[in-house]
Amino acid sequence: MNRFFHFNNINKAHILWALLMLSLNCKSQLPYNIVPNYSFESTINCAVSVGGGGANNWISPTYLSYAQYSYFNACSINPCCGVPNNTYGAGWQYARTGIAYAAMFFSSNDGSSIRYYLQTQLLDTLKAYHCYYIEFYVNLIKAAKCANNNISLFINDTGIGNNGLKPVYLIPQILQYGNPIITDTLNWVRVGGIYTAQGSESFITIGDFTDDAHTDTVNISGGNYPGGYYIDDVSVIPLDSMQLKADAGRDTTIVKGDSVWIGSRLCGLQNVVWYDAGGNVIDTGAPGLWVKPTSNTFYIIEQNVCGQYSRDTVNIMVAPLPVVIKSYTVIASAAPVIASAAKQSVSNQWETSTEINTAYYNIQRSTDGLSFYTIGKVMAKGASKYNFIDDRLPSNSILYYRLEIVDKNGALSYSEVREIIVGSDREITVYPNPTSGAINIQLPSKGNWQITATDLEGRIVWKQSCTGCEGIIQHKLEGSKGMYFIKIINTITGEQTVKKIILQ
Repeated sequence: MNRFFHFNNINKAHILWALLMLSLNCKSQLPYNIVPNYSFESTINCAVSVGGGGANNWISPTYLSYAQYSYFNACSINPCCGVPNNTYGAGWQYARTGIAYAAMFFSSNDGSSIRYYLQTQLLDTLKAYHCYYIEFYVNLIKAAKCANNNISLFINDTGIGNNGLKPVYLIPQILQYGNPIITDTLNWVRVGGIYTAQGSESFITIGDFTDDAHTDTVNISGGNYPGGYYIDDVSVIPLDSMQLKADAGRDTTIVKGDSVWIGSRLCGLQNVVWYDAGGNVIDTGAPGLWVKPTSNTFYIIEQNVCGQYSRDTVNIMVAPLPVVIKSYTVIASAAPVIASAAKQSVSNQWETSTEINTAYYNIQRSTDGLSFYTIGKVMAKGASKYNFIDDRLPSNSILYYRLEIVDKNGALSYSEVREIIVGSDREITVYPNPTSGAINIQLPSKGNWQITATDLEGRIVWKQSCTGCEGIIQHKLEGSKGMYFIKIINTITGEQTVKKIILQ
């Protein structure tokens, strides 16, 4: 009897040992995330409030009594901070995983350069010369009055100290390739990349490590808060515990004449080569790039990251374009000086080089750049020049125009959106922003102007003087990708305006 129990106990021990080994072997094949409470599920309590923090392991290192990050959890008893619904974000957003996420302001967009930061200590110290995959996800809150770039992550061995609400000037290691402005209020957007450790790093901090003057923003219609973003799923993973595969992007279809981004925006991918369908090298060192194919084709990315080699292919289908718009501009007439003067108007001018089965054009207008309605109709007449005058304008407004192209079979397509300021108090505008090179400078009135474009180093890349000019000045900005400053001086009054623009 004793031997029977002894035999069974030995078998049970062997079975438990085998299961333990199997479990350990399985775990060794899974990515090992060393960020504690990486999706903010573990909470101090559910009685959270805006700016009150609340997630275990996470702090605001520049903490003041009113400078905590905000925390959202489905368990919240405060309507401000629930998931998916919360009054703080004035919208509805599910967590990327789980039932919780954090939020904070990345940009104040008013010159005050108020900054919030989110920080935690890692579960393990990073090992020297080892590679790590780092990522986090953001989503622009619907109540934000602006979206911005410089959304980034900084890694160091001590964390950052208290600097009040002012920026902590550091060089972050993780941000999206190209550092674009993130405007998505629907989908969670990945910010990530590869980092090779120096050794002893044990803290990560998320935020904007620049001031307002060096942060690019775009205004969001109807927003009440500064540049606020939800944050979820923060990861720091030793690369030897995972396989980072090359990512050429999703197969897609574009209209002939359009460009499309292929690849990813992961930073830190240096050993990367792109090939076209003919096997020609078209780029190196870039995780992604813009391409503009004229026919169906494919592209291949080949990468070697910390000894991990992989390839991926993306297919691009090119659909024929029924209409090729050679140019499209909107020009405002001079604003009336007295009430009896002629009313101001906006001229929509476009020229087509190709028209296939085109029936007519609807001229559409918007006051927010989102909701457009038709204000006029022009019948198609073959490749030609067109003009439509909009003389029923709201006063002192920013207006947006586009062309709705209607085919004979009822199919719809749209032109690019054009922006213009109308009214007696019009300001100088520079658009589009960001741009691939072509810029429009909308002058508020007739006058003598001096225009200078400089890069971040202060080098002049374009300079022009214009006497008696008004309306729109067009120019092709050429140079390296990045931020430029456009200075417009009224040489009669001495007034100066400086606009930031991104060349991509």
